[in-house]
Amino acid sequence: MMLSASNAFAQIAVGAGYLNATDSFKNGSTTEKGNSNGFYAGISYNIPISSGFAVAPGIYYSGLFSKDDVFSTSFLNTKVDSKTQEHFINVPVNFNYGIEMAPDMTAFIYAGPTLQYGLASKTKVEGTIAGYSGDKDVDNYADGNDYGKMNVLIGGGVGMNLMNAFQITVGYDYGLMNLYTGDADDVKHNKSYIKLGVAYLF
Repeated sequence: MMLSASNAFAQIAVGAGYLNATDSFKNGSTTEKGNSNGFYAGISYNIPISSGFAVAPGIYYSGLFSKDDVFSTSFLNTKVDSKTQEHFINVPVNFNYGIEMAPDMTAFIYAGPTLQYGLASKTKVEGTIAGYSGDKDVDNYADGNDYGKMNVLIGGGVGMNLMNAFQITVGYDYGLMNLYTGDADDVKHNKSYIKLGVAYLF
């Protein structure tokens, strides 16, 4: 989330919002996608550069949560589900340009890179076979699971600054790095995000 660049002074934005992530898995000519939902929260500092332009570095936490029906059949009352939780730290450096639409309203666009680091990614697999239940916890960052922690996102969005105190933003980020860290040459795992947030400006 970015601050309006039309302001002549630096500002701090503290905000949070809804986050939707899409994982794209490509193995040769086959592509599969998965979705997860969550939230993000953090702070950014808007620094004016020139009339209408500014740069805003920040730091944000994001959490993602998903549940998948991996396998289900009426035979022997069999059902296998997985629940995944992921936690990240994001450090964006976005450039923005704002236009004052009214005395208390500024519209702006923003774009730039974000460095992302994965704090944790865990999946719980729960199964029921013939009435017997069990579960297993998997650390997706553990050796042998071929899932990278580091990513570089590139993206942008639009927003509105209201009464120089509140802000609404909508944005999109695409992960440039292949999160698959194994040896196969034809396997790719990319992650992208849609964000909707609000912030309070100081």
